[in-house]
Amino acid sequence: MMTDPTGREEPGASRTSLGEAAARVAARALEHIRVLSVDIGPRGSATEGERKGSEYAEGELRRWARDVEVQPFRCSYTYSHPWGAVGLLLVLSGALLGVSPVVAFTLALLNLLLYLPLASGRGEVGRLFPQRSSRNVWGVVGARGGAGVTRRRVVLMAHVDSTRAALLYKPSQLKNLRFNHMVNLASVLAAPVLALLAFVLGGPVLLVVRVLGGVIALIAGYGLLTLVHRETLMPYVHGANDNASGVGLTLALGEHYASEPLEATELWCVVTGCEESGYPAGARRFVDRHLSWLRDAEVIVLDNIGAGDLRHLTREGIILPLAMDDGLLGLARRLGSQHPDWDIRDSECDLGYTDATPVLAKGCRALVLWAEGEDGLLKNYHWPTDVFENVEPQTITRAAELVMELIEAIDRGEHREE
Repeated sequence: MMTDPTGREEPGASRTSLGEAAARVAARALEHIRVLSVDIGPRGSATEGERKGSEYAEGELRRWARDVEVQPFRCSYTYSHPWGAVGLLLVLSGALLGVSPVVAFTLALLNLLLYLPLASGRGEVGRLFPQRSSRNVWGVVGARGGAGVTRRRVVLMAHVDSTRAALLYKPSQLKNLRFNHMVNLASVLAAPVLALLAFVLGGPVLLVVRVLGGVIALIAGYGLLTLVHRETLMPYVHGANDNASGVGLTLALGEHYASEPLEATELWCVVTGCEESGYPAGARRFVDRHLSWLRDAEVIVLDNIGAGDLRHLTREGIILPLAMDDGLLGLARRLGSQHPDWDIRDSECDLGYTDATPVLAKGCRALVLWAEGEDGLLKNYHWPTDVFENVEPQTITRAAELVMELIEAIDRGEHREE
């Protein structure tokens, strides 16, 4: 085995063996993806499908992991509830701006207090709405020498649930989603300001405010209609890319390292529920339960890694984004540079959030890996075309090799080097 002068293995020294192992891991991941997206099918948040997907992951974990545990919890099961409340309050406040500025201001302020934690991921607004049962499941793969030599902990995290399709995610409209979010933000911020102006100045200002309020109400009303259409007419998607791909690779990697343990790193494989419900509720429950030791762990979130070109996120959130850990991001960039033909680059999640949000919000270290199409958007995102036939095996293989390189570099302590 080749080493540098410090005795550490040179990058690429075991490229052939790692590549072969990654190919086997990817093949196994594809088997899991097929079961989750074809045999089980749609796995809407807190539905029977999600439960079956979680139970499948649990069964796999019990074959090769230790300390397998199930964490049941209750959570909101659709983002239509909190975002619908935002839209309804915006319609009402906009319509009342020129009629009763005081009432409009009260509603607009309440809406702002609801919108900020929802759009930033800083709070679980879904707790205010109807809830159903969901579950997390995880298992542990120990280091080669057992607990006595364990010096590091890596947590692989992926959500098992899939979402319900919506017109906003129609492939031809997806490029406009960020703009829609910004229009919504502008409306939410403008409503209380306009109400104050109408109350303080009155007179001729009321006419202008009434017109602007009508525009805000129309914009919010359109958003409300799309949510109603989503809940009544749109199906749950099969979620092969989002996110059977992340779960499949997590299970395949755990099984691999159970047979070939890391030198000094304990690997946790975590499959969460209810990530698609408007807030990553399952990840939040896991973080709350294990916060003390998560502060010393490296969390790698795998989401939408089944089609496109690999990306490492630098931050995530619709507003007030949370930044990924510098050490993990730097390591991912360095390893990605060793595969120039893969075209691995930085990206960011500005359309929502992943399971990393609760981790980062608590000050813990996390990195998200996903894959994008040539247009910079996730392929088949939240649309009925997210099926197993559209998963790209080459992307899964590349993701397997990159994550294995990350894990093994962390095992050598390279993520904390200057």
